[in-house]
Amino acid sequence: MAKWGEGDPRWIVEERADATNVNNWHWTERDVSSWSSECLHQLLLGVQVEGPEGVCHLTEVTKLEGEASINNRKGKLFYFYEWQLRLSWLGQ
Repeated sequence: MAKWGEGDPRWIVEERADATNVNNWHWTERDVSSWSSECLHQLLLGVQVEGPEGVCHLTEVTKLEGEASINNRKGKLFYFYEWQLRLSWLGQ
């Protein structure tokens, strides 16, 4: 731990009256569960796999539960997610 006045010059939050998180130095978290749920739903319904044995395509997303978030620390992004999926498909 640095002594008062000897810290990293980016640590200016203490000196600011508004306590702004300058350059996202401290942890910030944003919930992106609803956005990623919609995105997964759209992406999964378009999946079709073809091979020498036949064709398979997804017809329905029957279960899509979970959460996703984006965290920022010192200007670096961290992604956390946990999803439970159940899909219906048809194949020939």
